[in-house]
Amino acid sequence: MKLQSIKLQSAMLSRIGDRKSNQDYCSYQEIDGFGCYLVADGLGAYRGSGAAARVTGESLLEAFTLSPGMSLEKLEEYLERARKAFTAALNKEQEQQNMKTTLVVLLTDFKRATWAHVGDSRLYYFASGALAFQTRDHSVPQAMASAGDIPQEEVRYHEDRNRLTRAFDGGDISRVTLRQRPVELQRGDAFLLCSDGFWERVLEEEMEKDLSHSRDPETWLSRMESRLLARAAQDQDNYSALAVLTAER
Repeated sequence: MKLQSIKLQSAMLSRIGDRKSNQDYCSYQEIDGFGCYLVADGLGAYRGSGAAARVTGESLLEAFTLSPGMSLEKLEEYLERARKAFTAALNKEQEQQNMKTTLVVLLTDFKRATWAHVGDSRLYYFASGALAFQTRDHSVPQAMASAGDIPQEEVRYHEDRNRLTRAFDGGDISRVTLRQRPVELQRGDAFLLCSDGFWERVLEEEMEKDLSHSRDPETWLSRMESRLLARAAQDQDNYSALAVLTAER
């Protein structure tokens, strides 16, 4: 059975919070019947991590624009192009040898979708308004939750939530977790890509609730951001989010 294309709407936000600079990178491209959406979050403990997020995001989107497609092989191709650009940046800026970034990327042909992530930037997939899937962080508390040592809901509040076990750092892309089989898009589907500065302040059930009251991605993001700002501490991290919704819901 031939799959039908589904029109998607997209919106994004990226805020500095209470930090001196915004080390997040959030962007997307739609071209020739394909779409690529991503969020990267430079690790603040490492010099040049804002550049790490930007170089990774820009080079991946450039690779997509030069050869748009939607497959596991294409996703690996884009990640490898980003890795090479990252490595070139490392070799050019010797004082930034430890720069690292998280990365989450969504790829679609408007019939199916697939994704990849590394670090603790997340992708949430909602089917018919309900949360159907979320990526698992490459972090110490997520490893503890996966081992059954702590409940999954404690990952958000754990004191070691910023200790990552993997990041995009110019190493082999095998450290990136790729979805092996794409999902078929249906009307009512939605995706949220976001950095930890966003998901730490917005609960999954609230994402669902705000989605149910939103007809477009701008409204959905605005509702969730209002929750975030109501809870934000004085040291609020950078936060970025990219929402992708089916046009008719």
